[in-house]
Amino acid sequence: MSQSSNQALLVSELVERFADRLDLNWICGRNQADSHSLSADSLQERPSLVGFLNLIHPSQIQILGEEEQRWLDKLDSRLRWQALAEIFAAKPRALIVASGLSAGSDLEEQARETSTPLLSSSKPGWELLSVLEYQVARVVAHRTILHGVFLEVFTQGVLITGTSGAGKSELALELLNRGHRLIADDSPEFIQMTPDAIEGRCPKVLQDCLEVRGLGVLNVRKMFGDSAVKTSKFLRLILHLYHPTQEDESSLDRLNRRAETQRVLDLDVPRLLLPVLPGRNLAVIAEAAVRNFMLQLKGFDSTAEFLQRHAQLLSSND
Repeated sequence: MSQSSNQALLVSELVERFADRLDLNWICGRNQADSHSLSADSLQERPSLVGFLNLIHPSQIQILGEEEQRWLDKLDSRLRWQALAEIFAAKPRALIVASGLSAGSDLEEQARETSTPLLSSSKPGWELLSVLEYQVARVVAHRTILHGVFLEVFTQGVLITGTSGAGKSELALELLNRGHRLIADDSPEFIQMTPDAIEGRCPKVLQDCLEVRGLGVLNVRKMFGDSAVKTSKFLRLILHLYHPTQEDESSLDRLNRRAETQRVLDLDVPRLLLPVLPGRNLAVIAEAAVRNFMLQLKGFDSTAEFLQRHAQLLSSND
């Protein structure tokens, strides 16, 4: 069970968050800042959230650094006015003049005419871009909540899923005892940071907590120490626990050649099915699954190597 959503960030909120850190100062458009918002809806297209001045693929927030200002200054007054008109015709959410440079009367005039928020900063353009590009993406990125326990196992972000009573929390507790780290229990939140990276975090109300049947809610940080808890991790692998039926037990694939994935937001995440059977040490099996996954990331496939050996043996006996 999951729910997907994305958020919008008002320009006024953006300035409030980063005014001190990035030395953002209003030139004009402050009263219109509440009606200008940034969202991830347009990220399916070429334009980005934050970027340097671009007339072909304009970003939602355009930064005018030293190079952009030099380019504008080389234009005569007519061409400069046309270039600025083209910038504002793209309806940017805001413009930021970097490096303590002057905005220029023509830039300010067009910003006022189009009710576009215009700001200045003493910080260089590259610093504005690196901070805002990452921080804005975190706020407005598409996100979803998945039911399960999210852990760091051997440096990998691993989500343990399964039906109620499958033993997710018990497995998580055993992995914590073996030195691995808890990120979130029950309802971890996942955010699509880039097209190939999804970050998992814990809702504030659930931080440090793990619910175990019969014991209630445990505070993992108090029980195991600060090193047993981590605030976030990129999702790399899903381990799904299930109780096999009698027919399933007789037909379990011992070579496990099925490459399953689960769609999380816009990314297909590798998914392994772990049958819950009497006498199995699921913690050991989960660790082995993660280690094997790490080998596969490096290009080594144990099953493929075994099948190759088997084929070579059969061919040599012919």
